[in-house]
Amino acid sequence: MIYNVIGILGLNCGKLTLEFLLQNNIININSIFCKSPRQANEIAGYIDLKSDFKNCKNIFYYTDIKDIERKLKNKNKVDLILAIGISEILSTYILKKSKLGVIGAHAAKLPERPGCSPIIWAILDKLKYTEMTLFKMTKKIDKGPIYSSKKIRIDNTTNSTALRLKMDLALKDLLENNLVNILKNKNKGFLRKGKRNYTRKRNIRDGQLFFNGSAEDILLKIRALNDPYPGAHFYAGDGNPIIIEKARLGDKKLNYLGSGKNTSKNILCIVAHPDDEALGIGGTLIKHNYYGDKVFIVILSEGESAKSNSNLKNPERYSNAQEWSNFTNCNLYKMLKFPDQRLDQVPLLKIVKLIEKAVNDIRPHIIYTHHPGDINSDHQIAAQVTLAATRPISYHNVKPEIRAFETPSSTDQGPSIEPFLFKPNFYISLEKEIFKKKIEALQFYKNELKRYPHPRSKEAITALAKKRGSESGFKLAEALTILRKHWD
Repeated sequence: MIYNVIGILGLNCGKLTLEFLLQNNIININSIFCKSPRQANEIAGYIDLKSDFKNCKNIFYYTDIKDIERKLKNKNKVDLILAIGISEILSTYILKKSKLGVIGAHAAKLPERPGCSPIIWAILDKLKYTEMTLFKMTKKIDKGPIYSSKKIRIDNTTNSTALRLKMDLALKDLLENNLVNILKNKNKGFLRKGKRNYTRKRNIRDGQLFFNGSAEDILLKIRALNDPYPGAHFYAGDGNPIIIEKARLGDKKLNYLGSGKNTSKNILCIVAHPDDEALGIGGTLIKHNYYGDKVFIVILSEGESAKSNSNLKNPERYSNAQEWSNFTNCNLYKMLKFPDQRLDQVPLLKIVKLIEKAVNDIRPHIIYTHHPGDINSDHQIAAQVTLAATRPISYHNVKPEIRAFETPSSTDQGPSIEPFLFKPNFYISLEKEIFKKKIEALQFYKNELKRYPHPRSKEAITALAKKRGSESGFKLAEALTILRKHWD
């Protein structure tokens, strides 16, 4: 019996699949669809199957799934469709077009690791083993009966190029051992139980190297982003990217006085209440993260108990803080539960010691805290204990730069006299992408936002960023006062 098969194929695994189909005398290749060369720059490892298989006359280019649907309308009595080496989500029409459905291949163990960039994530997640899985495609991504899978070992030297080749050869082996039985309906697949942990799609920014990370993490990223992926990279002083394709750990001969120091920093933000970090200095913290710095946050008070109207109290305030930190890739180091608007009733030494511990643990290069002249007394105390905990003669011997920021609805509500005046002497430009993320992140503190013209409205926060930008020659900025700075 001859089986009519259609292929939607791409990459080297798709090429190996087509070679296998052409050599099988019980298979009639009805049509093969591959991505157009015009999209080659968008696909890591693109292969032009129509060019490589000139003798195969029924290979067609497509740019999107609808192109395939139009071609399939004239195709009848299709036994099986193979979708190998593609990233598109197939339509219901295609999934139901053939008698036996659509076979897909996923370069990871299913159902545990569905999603995008499976080869890269296998290396980054330090897996010792992964799998190539042959399965029946359904409406849900990477979820359907499994026909077979093959285990693949990952060692400490395996890079994405080598792992991808292992995956391709494993797929070829799976097809040789299973496709005929699938066509004869002897292998109907089986459902495997397991928790699904989706791996997210990666973008080019994910490949940037930050040299404040561990040597292991840097080497992992270089291995994971090897050819055909864009490559692990960093930016030189003139802004040009440099790609690192191969690296190894150096020996102790390279250790000398001053070695290992770089420009990345540990950042500590000390605030009185959950939302102060977002409203006051959120853009700067996000920018630090973008530049590879590690950002830690300490919150002193729960920020709710002083509200007179119980209906306005937000029992999820701490959860909001954690969600904001997760969204901005900051580390919520400590959330203390001192009473709101009553920090002056807590022995200051108690707070100072907790801040000293944080400083000793984190060893920050820069600390952000409230303006000491804020009208809010909790803000004043946050600034006071920060300065006390980082005095130059402290036991921890950490001498961070201390920067004070302004907090909407607090700094701006004081009288225009000393000591309440906020006098910025340092400005941080907020690029459009960073400021957009600051505004988006405010969703986690939506209960604390007000309608314009309140200073805690999105419109007022945007207006303040524009004002500080105009003062400093930027489009958008956050303003600060440097309270203390050392040059060691």
